[in-house]
Amino acid sequence: MDLAPGEFAPADEYDSYAPHIVSLVAQGASVEQILDHLQRLRSGMVCMRENPKHDKEIADEIIATLRGDLGMDFNPSASQ
Repeated sequence: MDLAPGEFAPADEYDSYAPHIVSLVAQGASVEQILDHLQRLRSGMVCMRENPKHDKEIADEIIATLRGDLGMDFNPSASQ
C-alpha cells in the first residue's frame, strides 16, 4: 500500500489484513477478487492514491505464494 512498514509506518501496519486475505485465498478467491479487496483497502486509507498495477502484482504474488510456491492446497475447488 506504499507505506513502507517499519520505515514510514509501524512495522505491523498491514498485519491486521493478512488473516482475511489468507481466508479469501483458502476459500478459492481469484486474483481478480484479491485485487478488488486490495483496492478497497487502499481506497479506505486516508491520502492513498490508486495504484492498480502495483495492486495486481501484489495480488498475483499472494496467490502464487499461498497456492503455489509454498505447495499449500489453498484452492478447495482444485480437489473436486
